[in-house]
Amino acid sequence: MVGKKHFTSLSNCLGLVSFLLIITLFLSACSSGNSNNNSQNTISIGISQIAEHPALDSARAGFIDALKEKGYEEGKNLKLDVQFAQGDIALTTTIAQNFVSQKKDLILAISTASAQSAHNSTKNIPVLFTAVTDPVYAGLLKNPDAPEGNVTGTSDLTPVAKQLELGKTIFPNARKVGILYNTSELNSQLQVDIAKESAKDMNIEIIEIPVTNTSEFEPALNAKIKNIDFLFLPSDNLVASNMPIISRIAMNNKIGIIGVDEPMIKNGALACEGLDYYKLGHQTGIMAAEILEGKSIKDAPVSMLKETQLIINEDVAKKLGVNIPEELLERAALVKGAE
Repeated sequence: MVGKKHFTSLSNCLGLVSFLLIITLFLSACSSGNSNNNSQNTISIGISQIAEHPALDSARAGFIDALKEKGYEEGKNLKLDVQFAQGDIALTTTIAQNFVSQKKDLILAISTASAQSAHNSTKNIPVLFTAVTDPVYAGLLKNPDAPEGNVTGTSDLTPVAKQLELGKTIFPNARKVGILYNTSELNSQLQVDIAKESAKDMNIEIIEIPVTNTSEFEPALNAKIKNIDFLFLPSDNLVASNMPIISRIAMNNKIGIIGVDEPMIKNGALACEGLDYYKLGHQTGIMAAEILEGKSIKDAPVSMLKETQLIINEDVAKKLGVNIPEELLERAALVKGAE
């Protein structure tokens, strides 16, 4: 009896161990499966931004907010890798190549240089761009209505003629308009060309003030600012990053600045018919979500904001002694501050 009882206990014990082993294996399998599913459901997006300045930062914020609205939230099912090139175009290539080697699900390129590097680094990963003035001119695609490759996005082509008309309305006697721009940015050269063409119908002369780096701003501006009636700043990353220098020199010489977006106005420019870069980035985020959910790039045409907003800096107007026409004040968003 004793031997039989011992055998029965041993048998029960082995049965319990087997049962626990099966449960453990089952739970382990479930855990492994969930882990794989979570991994598969987490979207990895690389964001390449040429530099940190308010307009581009707003575009990035709009992009992320749009993704969240569409169900992609960082920390839950979205992993973002944000890299800044600090204005170094060569560094955008390194960033893009790293994103490709890491097999990101999608790349957001903020600026023309960032988009060109991403475009040159992959033909398989979807690339969404924003803050690119003319993607065809930049060589990113051939048909903006039906992109033929893996690249699409939103354009920030500013209404150059509208900005010059605004300047002429505020400074009706203006005959010479300076344009400060970075010769290394294709976007900027394109806007200069548009300005020259538009100026023909406005009886104004365009005075080019080209620069290639921050150290050239002060001497380049001081050399020509006394020969212009107002200064136009295009959508240009180097220019946007150096607004304190530009606005200080312009104010010292009592020259008004017409910019292209609200951050420029808040940093010392007088007025603009501006684009909202947050909305532009948000529009790009909506496009990205649709592509992640299966929409083909060729069915995602390049888009741009149709509306602009008149923005005027009251403090700058007072310091310059400029009387803004009443019809402009009635429809303008007024801001304060700056140098």
